Amino acid sequence: MKAAVTREAGIIKMEEVPEPEMGPSQVKVKIAYAGLCGTDPENLEQRFGLMPPEAYKQSRILGHEASGTIAAIGGGVKGNFKVGQRVAMNFRGACGACYYCQNGMEHYCRHGSGASGCFAEYAVYPESAIYPLTGDIPLDIASMLEPVSVAVHAIDQAKVTTGGSVAICGGGPIGLLCLEVALKAGAAKTLLSEPIAEKRALAKKLGADVVVDPFKENIEEVGKKLTDGRGFNTVIDASGSVAAAKQCVSLADNCGTILWAAVYGKDVEIGVSPFLMYAKELTITSTFVSPYSFPRALAMLPKLELKSLITDIVPLKDVQKAFELHKKGKSIKILIQP
Repeated sequence: MKAAVTREAGIIKMEEVPEPEMGPSQVKVKIAYAGLCGTDPENLEQRFGLMPPEAYKQSRILGHEASGTIAAIGGGVKGNFKVGQRVAMNFRGACGACYYCQNGMEHYCRHGSGASGCFAEYAVYPESAIYPLTGDIPLDIASMLEPVSVAVHAIDQAKVTTGGSVAICGGGPIGLLCLEVALKAGAAKTLLSEPIAEKRALAKKLGADVVVDPFKENIEEVGKKLTDGRGFNTVIDASGSVAAAKQCVSLADNCGTILWAAVYGKDVEIGVSPFLMYAKELTITSTFVSPYSFPRALAMLPKLELKSLITDIVPLKDVQKAFELHKKGKSIKILIQP
């Protein structure tokens, strides 16, 4: 099969490789669309904080957001799957038996199995990572199941309430998805901060009450005006900017919740005033992938405006172009099509 393979930092090339081997409890999927995540360039450049150094010594096929059709089913699969069935996928499956799985933390599972990379014609997944599509959900939209699940989990963590106020820093896929899910959760006043004009315009179209260019406007002043001088009940950073993550603290109202919902540098530290935390009774929390969120995310796919987030569809043979588009910063969700 054809696949995009990386063997050294910053270099990804098309190669002819064997199809991934399927175990008895796995499902092989013919990939229809694979989304480019912000962590993919970090992995390509060998700077993703969760990856051990030895992992970069091996050739790899990147990609973890995908949809497709089932090509083969392992003999030990218990679910009612069929060859040709349309599906979307998680990139990992939990064991269900370890301490973390049994205590509501499947995203820290110690014995789960991962999927093979989906920047390829075929990928193999554990049975628990397969989600059949219902109705007429298009496969390009379905490929966004994983990032939608991240937004669902993030809004859970952020404690968005009906009638509450929400500020979001960052208008990339996760920021915009958090905006949409927050609105569905009942947020009544929303602000999104984003330096790129096209992304601000889309945020406004998706329902943000106010959009702000953080490089040209005082976000704190604009936020105070929107919230009658109080600040926001919930503030989410989805930009990955350390400055934005720190500014989230000053945007929050008394008893507010600040959620850091981005990936930051492994050695980065953010200074926060303990007195301010005491005086305002703030909560700072974070989000890591999306445990127990895929079924709800799947139910949300037809309820969200996702088509407008897909700005580019790039053939697998031009995978390098997808990374170049991402680097320019104007694209939102880039899909790779085998």
